[in-house]
Amino acid sequence: MSRSSDRLLRYAMQWWEANFIRHPWLVILLFVVGCGYTLQYTMNNLKVNTNTADVISLDLPFQRHRLALEKAFPQDIGTALLLVEGKTPEATAAAVRQIAEQARRDTAHFSAVYVPDAGPFFTRNGLLYLGLDDLEKLTGQLANAQPFIGRLSEDNTLRGLSGIVGEALDETEQSDLSIALDPLLAKLAESVDATLDGHPHRLSWRQLMAPEASSGLGFTKRLILVKPVLHYEEVMPAEESIGAIDAILANTLRGELAEVSVRKTGEVVLEHEEMQTISTGVSIASVASLALVCLTLWVAYRSVKLVFATFVSLTMGLIFSLGFATVAIGQLNLISVGFAVLFIGMGDAYSSHFCLRYRELILEGHDQRSALQETLTSTGSALILSAITGAIGLFAFIPTSFKGVAELGIIAGTSMFIALFTTFTVLPALMKIMPIHPPKRRPGKPQRTPPPRERNYSNWPLRYAGTVRVATVVLALAAAVVSLGVQVDFNPVNLRDPNTESVQTFKYLLQSEDTSPMTLASLAHSAEEASQLEERFRQLPTVDRVISLQDLIPEDQAQKLALISDLSLMMGAQLDTFPEPAAGGATLEAVDRLHAAVRRALDRESQMAVLTKLDTSLSRLEERLRSASPDAAQGLLNTLQDSLLAWLPGVIHELGASLAAEPVTRATLPADLVERWVSPEGLYRLQVYPRQDLNELKNLRAFILDAQRVDPDVTDLPVTYLESMNEVIKAFQQAFSIAFLATTVVLLLILRNIKDTLLVLLPLLLASLFTAASTVILRVPFNFANIIALPLLFGLGVDSGIHMAHRLREIEKHGGNLLDTSEAQGVFYGALTTVFSFFSLALTSHRGTASMGLLLSIGLLLTLVCALVVLPAFSQARTRAVR
Repeated sequence: MSRSSDRLLRYAMQWWEANFIRHPWLVILLFVVGCGYTLQYTMNNLKVNTNTADVISLDLPFQRHRLALEKAFPQDIGTALLLVEGKTPEATAAAVRQIAEQARRDTAHFSAVYVPDAGPFFTRNGLLYLGLDDLEKLTGQLANAQPFIGRLSEDNTLRGLSGIVGEALDETEQSDLSIALDPLLAKLAESVDATLDGHPHRLSWRQLMAPEASSGLGFTKRLILVKPVLHYEEVMPAEESIGAIDAILANTLRGELAEVSVRKTGEVVLEHEEMQTISTGVSIASVASLALVCLTLWVAYRSVKLVFATFVSLTMGLIFSLGFATVAIGQLNLISVGFAVLFIGMGDAYSSHFCLRYRELILEGHDQRSALQETLTSTGSALILSAITGAIGLFAFIPTSFKGVAELGIIAGTSMFIALFTTFTVLPALMKIMPIHPPKRRPGKPQRTPPPRERNYSNWPLRYAGTVRVATVVLALAAAVVSLGVQVDFNPVNLRDPNTESVQTFKYLLQSEDTSPMTLASLAHSAEEASQLEERFRQLPTVDRVISLQDLIPEDQAQKLALISDLSLMMGAQLDTFPEPAAGGATLEAVDRLHAAVRRALDRESQMAVLTKLDTSLSRLEERLRSASPDAAQGLLNTLQDSLLAWLPGVIHELGASLAAEPVTRATLPADLVERWVSPEGLYRLQVYPRQDLNELKNLRAFILDAQRVDPDVTDLPVTYLESMNEVIKAFQQAFSIAFLATTVVLLLILRNIKDTLLVLLPLLLASLFTAASTVILRVPFNFANIIALPLLFGLGVDSGIHMAHRLREIEKHGGNLLDTSEAQGVFYGALTTVFSFFSLALTSHRGTASMGLLLSIGLLLTLVCALVVLPAFSQARTRAVR
């Protein structure tokens, strides 16, 4: 600053101390009352927005395309996705049916429930959606099973099943059974063993009748889409609804459905669990940060009073900063929610410089008032300049389209001045109330003068300046080469805690093209345009399949209906009248008769492993039955009959319903199904599925870029992820440029010295380069959260250069010991507490927050080293300092 500006500032600080700080109790009272009102207002009005899509400006083209899709087809927006997976199709279907029924009844927590491929329409016409070859094979298998089904319908008991299987094993000439015995015999042995072991499970007849069509999505894996009622006035809008889902699952997954697994994911669950992770992580990080800061400051101050004063000043500043965020923004997003840790890391730097200078003056013998006056006047200019340049680095994100960080920049940038204000008010007021005193020296004991060796150590960055310069140049060149390998991860799912259920389920679904939630959507204005787009999408190597309204109308319907009609005639009316398992048919005689048939078959075919296994299982069963009491034996037999036959009537009835298929046309499709593919405004939706595992970023990028060549306006989650990251990179480039240019201009205007300006900027530029190189070495790619680290370094690290340049100017004129000064110690401890603050974020389980904390910690640590070592080595202060 110029001499006139410096004199004006000194006068203002003296007036401030004389007319305001002289009433410390009044100052504290005013701030306590203000904090109380601010905290109450903040708690009542500050919200948290967990929607990741909202962190990017909604005015961008890809955002407009996303919003257009959501407006046209709002059914799947804000939904929870339940993946139901059982060992058998029957168990999966039963669980899906019960969960969906309970959710539909709970209108207080769910506004809609949708089960793909479920309902009367698909029950009746499901066979029409099989391929013609698959349907021919299935009808052949069912035709072969017709005699078996017919015979069992006459006696659907363990006795009837044993008799039919025994007859098939005996291969009598009178037998008209032509069923595949090996799978059935293996399932019989498995069911007997499970019952004996106390873990009975029901046999899947669907898998036995149609083994090739009874696995995968729609059979053993089913999806349920639930639209929760969200309470946006609460911090966790979906908490009640997700709790209701958990209650439904606990009520459903028991008894015969105990082995069915249901996993939650989807937009709502991902955001809910992310908010839980961030809230827990940031809370723990804030406490850890505050503890580390206080411990570090105690080491620096050696005074509990100064640590307490700093703690109170930071706390009040944090409350006022959150109050400002409530008034100015009204919400915290997934990036700005970590602001508390940032504030502690930034705000303590001002306090540490202030307290260390005050302590230095007290130890030199100044009285209380003169020490405070001198502290205010001597640190005022550097702290104000640090606040201005720090705010510039944070405000640099405001003009960008990265709304999430722009909001963080507004809050954090303004909080720099709030922290400065509490440093000039609350902190000196507390110092007046709790003065510190220099330690008493023993009479006659002279004050210790550092020996020449210590003075040389204090000035070693200046004494060995040449060596430091050479090492800096070599390391900078190496870092520039390493930085060429910088990677960018644009998938925000990778920022979340990988151990949460929603993330694990989401990534599990991504592994299969059948279940991948990362599909693309394309909108067409007519059926003809939709058909053309579909054909072009199908030709892409990265696309597995495309679904549109046209695909809901089955192909080759005439041939399929003929096959179904023939099968219906063959099966007859027995499908409609198939009975439930009857009581009284589970007998020991039935087991003995089956066992005898198995042994006769073994005599003929002694090498059949499946018969050997069943023989062993039946021997165990007979031994158990004969050794048990009559009631226990009958209970065991009833359990075995239930496990073998309980699912069969439902399968038979569904088969009968599917044989009533009718021609499917656009007019016969259910209205709620059509609404998912054609909007009320006449927009046709195409859903494009990937061919490869989209957990790999290169596959995800290739899938998106291929689709954009067909339709530049293609949208949905993958495009949102990729385009958002592109905008984030642009925002980073803009913010970095703005921060660098604006900081340079301000430093030139205030310092009025090009050399001093370059000295202040040098640690920031070097630290940025080294930090970029560290992302390659540590394999931490840039992402939505941590990419803000480099621009923030200008806001958080510039004050170190300012303070060191200020002290070096004094050394150049008058000499002195560089690292022993309060400025150097303030830089060291201030930066160290900030590093500790951000490193606490690095320990959280949320990967995005952790990576941001890690890079900021590394960057600030490198800034500290550059400010204390590199900056002096490149300065002109060598001559007097090393004498």
